[in-house]
Amino acid sequence: MLTVNFHGVRGSHPVPDAQMSAYGGNTSCVEVVKTNKAGLRVPIIIDAGTGLIKLGYAMAGKLMSGEYSKTFTILFTHLHPDHTEGFNFFVPNFFPFCTIHILGMETLQKNVGAVLKGKMIPPTFPIEYKDLKSIRKHGVLTDGQQFYIGQDGSPIFRSLKNPDPLFEVYVMQAYAPSHPQQGVLYYKIRDPEDNTTVACIWDIESHIGGDVRVIKFAEHTDLMIHDAQYTEEEYLNDANPVQGFGHSTFGMAVENGTRAKVRYLAPFHYNPRHSDDMLDTIYEQYRGAKALKFLMSREGLSITMQDGLIIRQESFYSSFSK
Repeated sequence: MLTVNFHGVRGSHPVPDAQMSAYGGNTSCVEVVKTNKAGLRVPIIIDAGTGLIKLGYAMAGKLMSGEYSKTFTILFTHLHPDHTEGFNFFVPNFFPFCTIHILGMETLQKNVGAVLKGKMIPPTFPIEYKDLKSIRKHGVLTDGQQFYIGQDGSPIFRSLKNPDPLFEVYVMQAYAPSHPQQGVLYYKIRDPEDNTTVACIWDIESHIGGDVRVIKFAEHTDLMIHDAQYTEEEYLNDANPVQGFGHSTFGMAVENGTRAKVRYLAPFHYNPRHSDDMLDTIYEQYRGAKALKFLMSREGLSITMQDGLIIRQESFYSSFSK
């Protein structure tokens, strides 16, 4: 049994706007969490947009009380600001007892650690990366890679003679027209206990007929979280063209999810101009989409899954009202 928590669901930039409050204005951050055999909650965090900031505050007390593992992993899809800008303000970075494994692609001959270090250089930031108190370990991920997250929260890149991992992680690297031009990583996370799978597919611009590689990668996934930055009208608007920007429409997300035969599809990476009312209207348009179950990701939404089925949906923010 695993839980998927949405801490930031916007793309491009955060939107502190009352018209976006029901779905949330923070940028990309998703947490997949499971309890290990020692009774500790072990998270995998996918991306460090501004949603990571609120997650960090929530984790702080749980880390000190012993509820959360002090060792955990952050996976980066890529290194644009809406996927990294929360890292500098992530409270566990300032705890010397935390070990954070930071994994992502190497881009322009820089690993993810080097890029994060470059974001924390005076005079544009008050402290330097080296002054953070946590232990940070960097690793490079590549297309087709498979690795594990152990019971202690650490990634394991070797084959296991007596496998007892908490998670199994698969990696796919996509290139243009996904963005950035250096590529983006998609992740599939599997719970080895009951085979529940979650696919994280965002910053993707799909193709006519669907993205064949993504469809194969995510085939029969239980929950696909898929980029849906544009409506069909926005994508085809010749007055303000967005083709080639590296994002999908809601229709593209449905097409990939349907062809991949996923069980649940959660649109994600919402356009910062899409209000709550607009997203509600889009939901009504697609909620009966073909063979899959369509649910809208929201900041504060917590989904618990077992044997591939959603057994509970709830809010972990008191301000979450819809």
